[in-house]
Amino acid sequence: MSLVFLQPWVWLLAAGVAVPVAVHFLARDRSRQVTFPTLRFLETTRLSAVRWRALQDWPLLAIRMAVVLAAVAALASPVFVTPGRQAAWRNQVARAVVLQDRATAADDELRSATAGAVFARDRVRDAVFDAVRWLDEQRPIQREIVVLSPFRRGAIAPADLLEVPPGVGVRLVRTALPAAVREREMARLQLRGDELVRVTEQVRVEPAATDVREVGTVAVSPSPILVDAPPAERARADAALRAVLRRGVRLPPAGLLQPLTIVWPGEVGALAAEIDARLAAPLDGWEPELMSDAELAAVSRPVAPDAEPAVEDMGDRRIFWVLVLFLLGLEGLVRKGGA
Repeated sequence: MSLVFLQPWVWLLAAGVAVPVAVHFLARDRSRQVTFPTLRFLETTRLSAVRWRALQDWPLLAIRMAVVLAAVAALASPVFVTPGRQAAWRNQVARAVVLQDRATAADDELRSATAGAVFARDRVRDAVFDAVRWLDEQRPIQREIVVLSPFRRGAIAPADLLEVPPGVGVRLVRTALPAAVREREMARLQLRGDELVRVTEQVRVEPAATDVREVGTVAVSPSPILVDAPPAERARADAALRAVLRRGVRLPPAGLLQPLTIVWPGEVGALAAEIDARLAAPLDGWEPELMSDAELAAVSRPVAPDAEPAVEDMGDRRIFWVLVLFLLGLEGLVRKGGA
């Protein structure tokens, strides 16, 4: 067992032990009245205003110094580090639960965590980013990100975890598959003839078939997608943009809220890939094929084994405050006994 002080700087106040020492040096003894028949046989001497004396009442001084030291120790937040406490500290974990399906229950994961929070976004990588920011705000205990999902192919990739710092564990828990029939509304931007329209589609996925129905179109003007190209490449860039828009560009659920400018990459394929990366709505969880356990294991990682447990104030300062009270009572008894 060892003793750790969470606020060691408070020990600077231990210099206060000089106060009882100074009091004992400067204190005056009480004069005793002695009956004396005559003073004519006593020689006259010069009186000194200040007279240094040897320390007296050593037990009383020691008790008063111990009171000061015990009070400083209590203020320094002492913690007795025992093997049992170390084991309990190592079991503490801050757990961020990422849900791919908002209907998934995360109660079991949260119940076993010291601190926990749930994050759900349209993209798993965005939810992981939120989880990392939350973990950075937690006290220094073991940290872990748990992703709950059926893990259809493409649901998660190593690139989604690039923001996770070393030492933070990543655990992937496979959940039950959602309903066999799923419906979703999607939108895409498409050039039809010379008119740019926003097409709304209703997608219905069943075990045996996928049905896509167009439910509405809205004209869009001017084009919200612009290509920044030098004058010599302007014609090629405009032609490439029209080719991409004729194919159609899938939009995020909130739509294109502000104009998007793409620097001309030099070819149609690269332009289409850049636009898709900037605008495409996530389809996490819509792939029918599931990721294998080996693929999930390649993405997972344990909590760093050398993670230092956080030492917590377990209320041990109360022991020293009790000691202070005991010493004050003892000081009163010693002072009365010497009076």
